[in-house]
Amino acid sequence: MKTITAMLEAISKLYEQQKELEEKKRKEGEFFNVFNTIGLRTEEVRLHSAFIAELLNPKGSHGLSHSFLQAFWEVIEISDGYINYSQCEQNDIVERVIGPVNDMGTEGGRIDIIIEDGNHAVIIENKIYASDQKNQMLRYNNYAKKEFPNGYKLVYLSLDGHEPDDCSLGKDEYKVISYEKEIVEWLEKCYSISDSKPLVQSVIKQYCELVKQITNTDMDTTYKNNLMSIMLDSKNIIAVGEMLQLQDEWFGMILEKYIWDPLEKLAKQNQMLFGKELGIARDWNGAGAWIYREEWKYYGIFIWTKNRKYWDDMFVGVSWFEVPNWKNKICKKDRINCKLNCLNSFDPNDEEWPYGWEFLQNDIRNWNYEIIDKIVQGKVFDYIKKKFEEIISEIDELQLRMP
Repeated sequence: MKTITAMLEAISKLYEQQKELEEKKRKEGEFFNVFNTIGLRTEEVRLHSAFIAELLNPKGSHGLSHSFLQAFWEVIEISDGYINYSQCEQNDIVERVIGPVNDMGTEGGRIDIIIEDGNHAVIIENKIYASDQKNQMLRYNNYAKKEFPNGYKLVYLSLDGHEPDDCSLGKDEYKVISYEKEIVEWLEKCYSISDSKPLVQSVIKQYCELVKQITNTDMDTTYKNNLMSIMLDSKNIIAVGEMLQLQDEWFGMILEKYIWDPLEKLAKQNQMLFGKELGIARDWNGAGAWIYREEWKYYGIFIWTKNRKYWDDMFVGVSWFEVPNWKNKICKKDRINCKLNCLNSFDPNDEEWPYGWEFLQNDIRNWNYEIIDKIVQGKVFDYIKKKFEEIISEIDELQLRMP
C-alpha cells in the first residue's frame, strides 16, 4: 500500500504540472482547431473522407503532386507505382456512386474514397461511427472486379483498426488500417512533406490533432513519457498491472457515482423541482440513460452516445424507447415533430428525435479520461441537470403532447 500511495502521489503531482502547462497553452491559443469550431469533428463524409481524399489526390489543391499519396502507400505497405499518378482521375474520388443497390444487395452503392488510374484501383471504406451495411464490401469487390480486371485493393479504415462485420464481406483479401495508427503516422509524414507550404502544413497539423482527439491518443508526449517512467519503475510494475486490469470497471464506477446515481437521485427528488414524479432507466450496454414521466408513455429525455467504446459526442435530446411492436406502431402513428427552443438541432422528418437534440458543450462532450476531473467535480452532472430542467420546463410550458 505504501508503494501504491507513493506512486499515486507522484502521478498526481505530474498531473497538476500538466494541467498548468495545458492552461498556459490554452491561453496562447494552441488548442484552437478549426474543425472542432465549425462542428465537423465526426462528419464522416463532409470532413474525414473529403480531407483524406484531397490529400491523396495527386492533382489536389495542396500543390504537392503525388507526395502525400506516396507517403500513404509507404504507410499501408502498397508498392509505389501500383497507381499511375499521371493517369489518376481528379474528380469523383469521394463518395463515388456505383449505381443503385440491387434487390440482392450485391451491386451498387457509394464508395467512400477511390484512387484509380483506369487500370488499377485502391478502394477505401471509411468507418468513423457508422455500422457496416449488409454486403457492403461485397458490392465494392464486385464493382472492382468489373472495372479494374488488372488489379485492385480493398482497404477498410476504422478508428481503432477493427475488422469489418462478416455480413459486409465478399472478398478474403482486404487490408485493415486505423485512424489511431496508420492515419496518424501518414499525417505526420504529410506534415513534414508540406514544409514548403505553410498553409497546407497548418491545416494538416490541425486535422492530425483532431484525429488524435477522436481516437483518444492526443496525450502530450513528454507527459506520457514521464508517466511511463513512473509506471515502469520496477517497484511499481506489479501495482500498475493490477490497476490496469480494473480500468474499465473503474471508469464505469466513476460514471455511476458522479453521473448516473445523482441522476437517479434527481428523479426521486423531482417533486420539489418539477411537481411530478420522474423515473430513470439506464442502458447497461453503456450508451447512456433517460428520464421519463409515466404520462409520457414511451418518451424520455436522453443523455446518449452512439459510440459506446470511446464515449465520444455525448448528446441530449427527447426520443422514444423500444416498446413491443404493437405499441411502437401507435407511438409512431401519433408522433408530432416539434422543435424545442432549448435544443439546437432539429429535423422535422427525424422519427428518432422528434423534438430535437444537441451535443453537450465542447469541454464535456467527450467522456474520456481527460475530463475525469470535471466529472468528479460534478460539472458534467450539473450541466445535464440544467439541460434536463430546461427541457422539462419547456415541455410543460408548451403543454407538449408526448404520445
